[in-house]
Amino acid sequence: MDARPAPKREYRQTAQRAMILETVQEAGEHLTAGEIFERVRRRDPRIGYGTVYRSLHLLAEHGLIQELTFADQASRYDGRCERHDHVHCSTCGVLLDVDVPEALMARHVAEERTGFSISQHHTVFVGVCPICRAAERDGAREDGSRSRKSN
Repeated sequence: MDARPAPKREYRQTAQRAMILETVQEAGEHLTAGEIFERVRRRDPRIGYGTVYRSLHLLAEHGLIQELTFADQASRYDGRCERHDHVHCSTCGVLLDVDVPEALMARHVAEERTGFSISQHHTVFVGVCPICRAAERDGAREDGSRSRKSN
């Protein structure tokens, strides 16, 4: 049985797909399909959600955008296609680009330890953003419900 991936099918560039691609690339943030749909719909009220959703998958399949998935949360789309990493707040969901040159070393370590020839990798650092941390501290001070652990 041949384990090679199927070749990517060619696709026809349409005005709607171009508008969707432009929306993702110009967003400056990582939008969900629903958010992209709302922005595209302002420009073309006739476009359907299914068209946007299918187009996003097609654009990602062809490497024109990145689809970022997080467990049971909605996928986010990134117009920045060159290798980079992300930080994701587990409290509010904010997702930001971050360039971490050291993450490239992880690729080499993974290749060495597994024998794989790795063609790509993506690192997501998950934690709590400064705004959520400050809100947690302020909330703990206000209601007194959180106490510091004693050693």
